[in-house]
Amino acid sequence: MKKGIFLAAGCSAIMAAAMAGSAWAQAPAPAEDGDAGGGIIVTAERRATDLQKTAIAISAFTPETLEQRNITNVRDLAGQVPNLFVARTSISHTTQTFSLRGVGESDPIQEPVLAIYVDDVYIPRQIASMSEFVDLERIELLRGPQGTLYGRNSSAGALRIITRAPDETTHVTAELGYGSYNDVQGRALVSGKIAGDLSGSIAWIHRTRDGVTYDPTLGHDVNRIDLDAWRGKLRYTGIANLDALLTVNILRDRSDTRSYIPVNQPGSFSRRRSYSEVEPDQHLNSRSASLRLAYDLSPSLSIKSISAYTGFNLNPVNYENDGEAALIQKNLIHYNDRAFSQEVQLNGDFGDLSFTSGLFYLHERFFVERDGFSRTGTAATAPVNRLRAHNITYTDAYAVFGEGSWKANDIFSLTAGLRGTIEKKRFVFDNKVIDDDRNVVAQSIAGEAEKTWKALTPKLSVQAQWTPNLLNYLTYSRGFKSGGFDNRATRLDLATLPFDPEKVSTYEGGLKATLFGGALRSNLALFYNDYKDLQVSFYDPAYVGSRRGNAGKAHSWGVELENDLRLSDRFSLQASAGYLKAIYDDYKGAGGNGVDADGNPLLNAPKWSLSGGANYALPLGTSGSTLRLSANAQYQSSFYQNALARPQDQVPGQTFVNGSITWILPDDRFQFAIQGKNILGANKPVSSTYIPSTGVYYKNYADPATILLSARFSYCRPPYWPISYALEESALVARTVRA
Repeated sequence: MKKGIFLAAGCSAIMAAAMAGSAWAQAPAPAEDGDAGGGIIVTAERRATDLQKTAIAISAFTPETLEQRNITNVRDLAGQVPNLFVARTSISHTTQTFSLRGVGESDPIQEPVLAIYVDDVYIPRQIASMSEFVDLERIELLRGPQGTLYGRNSSAGALRIITRAPDETTHVTAELGYGSYNDVQGRALVSGKIAGDLSGSIAWIHRTRDGVTYDPTLGHDVNRIDLDAWRGKLRYTGIANLDALLTVNILRDRSDTRSYIPVNQPGSFSRRRSYSEVEPDQHLNSRSASLRLAYDLSPSLSIKSISAYTGFNLNPVNYENDGEAALIQKNLIHYNDRAFSQEVQLNGDFGDLSFTSGLFYLHERFFVERDGFSRTGTAATAPVNRLRAHNITYTDAYAVFGEGSWKANDIFSLTAGLRGTIEKKRFVFDNKVIDDDRNVVAQSIAGEAEKTWKALTPKLSVQAQWTPNLLNYLTYSRGFKSGGFDNRATRLDLATLPFDPEKVSTYEGGLKATLFGGALRSNLALFYNDYKDLQVSFYDPAYVGSRRGNAGKAHSWGVELENDLRLSDRFSLQASAGYLKAIYDDYKGAGGNGVDADGNPLLNAPKWSLSGGANYALPLGTSGSTLRLSANAQYQSSFYQNALARPQDQVPGQTFVNGSITWILPDDRFQFAIQGKNILGANKPVSSTYIPSTGVYYKNYADPATILLSARFSYCRPPYWPISYALEESALVARTVRA
């Protein structure tokens, strides 16, 4: 009922506005993407602004940048953004975890603290959040709390993935690639005018790859990739001042779940060998649909409605936590998620005063059924717990928000914002005791619990535009992540015990400069984060399992620098650096009763993150073709993956180098490329897990050096749809022959 009310309200508001304001002439909307006097246009503030005049620490990636840096999916952002940690391996190919400025969520079934948006649609879980790219317009990574405009679970920041909206221009792109480990990749996009004011697009991605790890127990390679993804869009602009966009996404992922590399191996240790006895099956089907209605009430005032449905079904997902042939820990799981969201925005731009305001609602149903088998000690004869966790978390989240900017004079501006959030969660559980064949033998626990949390998250920022090319800003903001219930709990007292909301206060200063006639773009940010009740997952040896709770206090501070230098039309350089100090101030019981982590570094928080790259376009004589050479490198210093900061929890620092050589033919329609990832063969672990009470000790390694050969065809012609154009061309040929 609530879903229908909010959807009807959003659609009704837009349609009523369309009828009431039809007298206004159609004005060309500002492009969300592209070039504005040499600048990069971003929509981080829910409206189009120049990157260098936006008082937020933002890393923006255009299609050109993504291609030059070999970024084809979300995971490739690893090492590309200062103080952003992207796990290079995860439980499955399309599941991704993040940490930003020292704060993140390493448990993929928990709600993230880095809010992920795809085309203005909020993605509530990290499962199925790892996107492959084909029709991409831009990626924006907003660092620091974005509670005012992006609200829910954005206390670390927001990752915005913006794909191409169809228009009258015909775009056709087809790409085929073959690489190491029988890596077969196909990408295609068809976009353009269908008829009248209706345009559309279809994007498709296919990828299969053999495993990069051998499992002697199973007798075949593991960590294989097998996925297909589709995105379809319909856009209608036939009503004056109204832009309607319908988007449908479908994902099929049959890639392996991750097979871990045990430290305790028979014979000599191998980075490419797992001994798990569990077949790494995964069947993930994900789908989403959204309707965006944007209407210009006047040249200065607009209203937007975003109605969205997202969901996935992951059944089965089988994985083992240790990688050893003997049973220590294994899980056979079914996840199911359904979410509906409705957002209505009212945006205005009245010269010196601009604002964004709105209402937001989310309803989510997250279902978990996990059959877990875990040995209670290090001995092979230790008893085994066989428990089925069966629970559903219902979430209803409501928010009202507003943010306005006032230009006091030619130099100084003030931005103020506030978001009010109410979030209610109901947790229903019915856990069982099972046998080796997964038959129910006894009741474990059953019941339900619910709780409501409220929060106000303000933002205040002062900006000084000293010159058209020099911006200073100082910002105070607060972030909020609501509390919840432990969906891994197998004890009644823990299942009904809510953990508290996570809160952060952030102080940030920044400088954005465009120098040497636009050749150099240099951005600097300094920040301090004060966290309270940081949400954490930890292993409790008395409980013999993972638990969910809160660390009392933590803080982080650091510096971020990004530079882009264009030396000529053919030669450009990029460099970025991040320094981070992130510490638990108060974390009692991090390793069980009496084992604290006070003063230890936060998880997944390397002190240094450095990256650099170069791109050179070499004309090939008089042929008109071009050879483009690109290379980039990323370095992250060592970090810990457990709050106890033991030597076994440390992941060493290392450097990854990628590169490509692309031959572009004269008409730009055809290009052929050789792309290399991890071309120097970095082979240190990228994650490490150690649980002494059960004998679990395993590592993960990034993919080895790989090469991909690819060919791409691109076509662009305004304003015909390819089918219509082909028919017209055929008719012309026929008329010519008859003549």
